[in-house]
Amino acid sequence: NSPLTGILTFSHLLMRKLKDNPELQREVELIVRETTRVSTIVRGLLDFARESKPQKRPCNINDLILRTLSLVEHQSVFHNIRIVKNLDPQMAMVLLDANQIQQVFINILLNAADAMTAGGTLTITSTMAPEDSFVQVRFADTGTGIPEKNLHRIFDPFFTTKADKKGTGLGLAVSYGIIERHRGHIVVQSEEGRGTAVTIKLPLQALEEVPAV
Repeated sequence: NSPLTGILTFSHLLMRKLKDNPELQREVELIVRETTRVSTIVRGLLDFARESKPQKRPCNINDLILRTLSLVEHQSVFHNIRIVKNLDPQMAMVLLDANQIQQVFINILLNAADAMTAGGTLTITSTMAPEDSFVQVRFADTGTGIPEKNLHRIFDPFFTTKADKKGTGLGLAVSYGIIERHRGHIVVQSEEGRGTAVTIKLPLQALEEVPAV
C-alpha cells in the first residue's frame, strides 16, 4: 500500500494547486477516487491472506454490537434505515477477538445498507443457545435480496452482486475466514426482493479457558 499512499498524497496536493482549474481538478479527483478503491482492495487481500490467529478475550457480544453500530449508523447510507435491536439481556460473556468480530459486523452492516438504498428495516437479534454451546447474532434486512443462483458463491473471493465499483467482493470472504477461525458458523439466507438474513454462531466457551494475565 505504500506506493498508493504516495499517489494519494501528491494527488491531494495537486488538487489544491488546481483550485482555479475545475476541469483538471475533476480529473485529479478521479485519480484520488480510483486509487482509494485500489487501496481498499489491497487491504482486503491482506486481510484475506493474513489469516491472523484470533486474540480472544472475554467480551459481551451485545456491547460489541452497540459499539459497532455507533461507528456506522451515522453514515449517510443509514439515514433512511430503521435499526431494530433485539438483544438478549442475559447474554453471557464469550471468548473472542473483538477487533476481528467487529470487522465481520461492519461488513454485514454495510452490505445490508447497500441493499436498502431506498430505505428499510435492519433487525439485529442476539440470543443464547446454551444447549448447543453457542451464542447467535442475526442481522436481517428488508433489502433487495440475493438471487438464488448467486447464494452459493457469496463467500467466494472477489464475487460481488453489487454494481460496478461498489464492492471488492472480499468482505464476506474475509468474514467467513474470521468466523471459521473462531470455530463458529456463518449462514446467509436470502430471497430476491424480500431481504437477507445473516446468522453468526460463536461457541459459548467457559471463561476458565482464558489464560491468566
